Amino acid sequence: MKKSDLLCINLDLNRFDDYSVEKKIEIIKASGFNGLFYDKEKQSDKSISEKIAGLCSKNDLIFQSIHAPFYGMDDIWHDDSGEISAIMEKDLIDSIDECKSNGVTIVIMHAIIGMDNCTPTDLGIRRLERIIDHAVKNDVTIAFENTEGEVYLKRIFDNFGEIENVGFCFDSGHEMCYNYSRDLLKEYGKYLVSTHLNDNLGMTDIGNMTFLDDSHLLPFDGIRDWEKTARSLHKCNYDGILTFEVIPQSKPGRTANDIYKDMTFEEYTYLAFDRADRFRQLFNNTK
Repeated sequence: MKKSDLLCINLDLNRFDDYSVEKKIEIIKASGFNGLFYDKEKQSDKSISEKIAGLCSKNDLIFQSIHAPFYGMDDIWHDDSGEISAIMEKDLIDSIDECKSNGVTIVIMHAIIGMDNCTPTDLGIRRLERIIDHAVKNDVTIAFENTEGEVYLKRIFDNFGEIENVGFCFDSGHEMCYNYSRDLLKEYGKYLVSTHLNDNLGMTDIGNMTFLDDSHLLPFDGIRDWEKTARSLHKCNYDGILTFEVIPQSKPGRTANDIYKDMTFEEYTYLAFDRADRFRQLFNNTK
């Protein structure tokens, strides 16, 4: 089986609270997914990733990646004092260590956070160099994700793109609502090591970038051209796992995800697998 036949999904610890982690992972396995990734957000309890690693092993699932916290990525670039950025830097280092200790080969990081940020700094590059050096020493690959502020992503790859442990995580939804639907796989596909595949309704107010548009719908529930996505992935010779990052809950004041609001975790996960498998077939039959 080639890697692109494998399907992974995010493990959502913040919704469906009536399901234990153990039960969620059992359902992910039963639905047909081959693995999962875990989003740390601001959680610093290393026992969570250890528990997930054990449950993945028990259920014969791939622990595909750990998504590092991103709340302070702007501080990495713009905190001149170094006091606040040191906290974020430690969280990123800890995320690499969690990957290493749990046999996870990829850590996902945002390049920036903040819609108004547009000036990457040499200071940020020096801090990222320390983080990347730590990843290299621990044989973990950092996959930087396209978000808002694409200029930061470009600066990272301009400086570190030739390092084997630095790669690109393509988020299809972010491309639509943060990157003006530019073909980022054409731009950064040579660095591609991971995907966050999801759908949305694009920028609802052209020129006004907002996180509220980042709905992370299941594929084929938004306006994305999935045939074009399949072709773009082929053009950059992607042969890795197809990983999906989807969310069942609408953003504040929005209704896009309400189509899932009455679903159980089982119903949502099985539907997610159906959509993931549909894209896998499309990808495999596209040249």
